[in-house]
Amino acid sequence: MLTIHNNAARGHAGAARAPRGACRAFTLVEILCVVVILGIASAIIIPQMGSRDDLRAAAGARLVISDLMYAQNLAISRQRKHYIQFVGNQYTMLSRNLDTDPLLVVTHPVSKNPYVTTFNDRTAGLDGVTLDPVNFGGGGATILGFDDLGEPFYYNGAVATPLTAPATIVVRSGNHSLTVSIEPFTGDASVN
Repeated sequence: MLTIHNNAARGHAGAARAPRGACRAFTLVEILCVVVILGIASAIIIPQMGSRDDLRAAAGARLVISDLMYAQNLAISRQRKHYIQFVGNQYTMLSRNLDTDPLLVVTHPVSKNPYVTTFNDRTAGLDGVTLDPVNFGGGGATILGFDDLGEPFYYNGAVATPLTAPATIVVRSGNHSLTVSIEPFTGDASVN
C-alpha cells in the first residue's frame, strides 16, 4: 500500500501514464504540414537549380571584358596598337610594332601560349557559351583594336577606323544573352 500512496503523492496516476514500451510519434497533421512545406520549397528552388545559363553568359561576358581591358592596357603601356580578332566562337589577341608589319599573336602572360580564347569549349570552362557573329562599323570588320592612347577602333584588314558608335559583342548561353558594349573614344566596356 505504501507504493500506491507514493505514486499518487507524486502526481502519477496509473491510468494516465502511457505504458513503458510505448513511444510518442508525429501526428498525421504534423507530417502533412512538413510535406506541404517541402513541396513549396522544392517548387521554388528546383527551377533555379536546373539551368544556370545566366551565370555562364555572365562569366563569358566578364572574360570578354577582361581581355578587352588587357588589350587596351597593353596598347597604352607599350605605345602600339593591339587588336582582338573575332572568328566564330573564338578570338585572338594580336599586335604589331609598325602599321606596315604583319599582325602577330600576343603571348598569354600566364600560360605562355598564343592568346586565343575559345568559347563553347569544355576544357576552357566555357561549355555552352557562344559568341554571336560580330560586325564592327557595319563594313564586315571583325577586328577591334586600341591605339596607343587606348582609343578603340575597328579594323577591316586595311584601314583602322575610330568607333563612332558603341561596338557590341553578344555572349550567349542557352536562352540567356548579354551584350558587351565598348564605348567610342574611351573604350569603356559595359554589359547590358
